[in-house]
Amino acid sequence: MKESGILSPQPQPATSKANEYLYDMSPSNEHFHALLRKDESQFMAALFKEFFPLACKTIYRFVQDMPMAEDLAQDVFIKIWNRRHSLGDVFFKAYVQKAAINMALDHIDKKKRQGAHTELSPLEEQLPAAPISGNLRETSAQIEAAIGQLPEKCREIFILSRYEELSYKEIASTLNISVKTVENQMITALKKLRVSLKDYLTS
Repeated sequence: MKESGILSPQPQPATSKANEYLYDMSPSNEHFHALLRKDESQFMAALFKEFFPLACKTIYRFVQDMPMAEDLAQDVFIKIWNRRHSLGDVFFKAYVQKAAINMALDHIDKKKRQGAHTELSPLEEQLPAAPISGNLRETSAQIEAAIGQLPEKCREIFILSRYEELSYKEIASTLNISVKTVENQMITALKKLRVSLKDYLTS
């Protein structure tokens, strides 16, 4: 099997694909802004319906607890509601996704401050046993399991890079670390993943 795309070296754009259009006023995005100007309650209901699943999925990658992810996703929309008068011309999909990332990272930091270790349990413990078949589903499960076992900082940076599509510069800004630290952590993450997944990445 060829090496998975998420484990392959990738060129770094100046900004992520999502943030590239942060101020793009596409028709669907303009619809939300029109609703916000017309009826704030309808705006919030429409935004929640459209992007709540995205917020949940984004947060879940960090906390690996769906009820917690759903609770934190609701908090994301509460914050958006409280800031509804200062949203300007933002692109809402990118805005919600970035808010969800920040909410997840804040939750992890809070757990640290409370003295609770938030190491994610290996994903394979949450999955039913399956025979080795080499199929795509199994390989995907093994990749998720390997990511779950990365050191916390490596895991956060890897998820932000390969799943949330943030550039190294954006990750550095989000986590308040240097770009060089991001680069080094990505190298570490990729090395560990290639070792963990060596049986699944052979041709």
